[in-house]
Amino acid sequence: MKFRFIALFFLLTICVFSKEDNSSSKIKTYIEKHTKTETAATNIYNSIIEHSNKHDVEPELIAAIIKVESDFKQSTVSRVGATGLMQLMPKTAKLMNVNPNNINSNIKGGTKYIAWCLEQNKNNLTLALASYNAGIGNVKKYNGIPPFKETQNYVKKVMKEYNYLKA
Repeated sequence: MKFRFIALFFLLTICVFSKEDNSSSKIKTYIEKHTKTETAATNIYNSIIEHSNKHDVEPELIAAIIKVESDFKQSTVSRVGATGLMQLMPKTAKLMNVNPNNINSNIKGGTKYIAWCLEQNKNNLTLALASYNAGIGNVKKYNGIPPFKETQNYVKKVMKEYNYLKA
């Protein structure tokens, strides 16, 4: 009986760690596919893992947000002034106390911000994504995803990438 318990525990441990390794490997491969150099991919991956662990946010979610926001291009600046991989607005970057032009700092700020959006929306992922895109005020004002085509499309795109990475 004791041997069976030990064997079962060992098998479960292997399954859990191999799933984490597969997930990490999938994220790393996904990032490499969308970046120009292995060094850039490694830096982005390491930053995602560090900050997702620190803020208790799934790394797949952070990778999906980055894909949709900037396609993994740090130099991206939106027409409204959002900057970097996670497209932080200057006010948000200041609020999160980060430099949006630095890869690690940008991911730190974006991860911290989506963690806050999740908290504000009681871990409702679609509402948190809508808040990340359109602002928490708009989500509260419309009591759900705002009727903005951009935000509705944004939520769908991030969820598609996120579900791909989670599969």
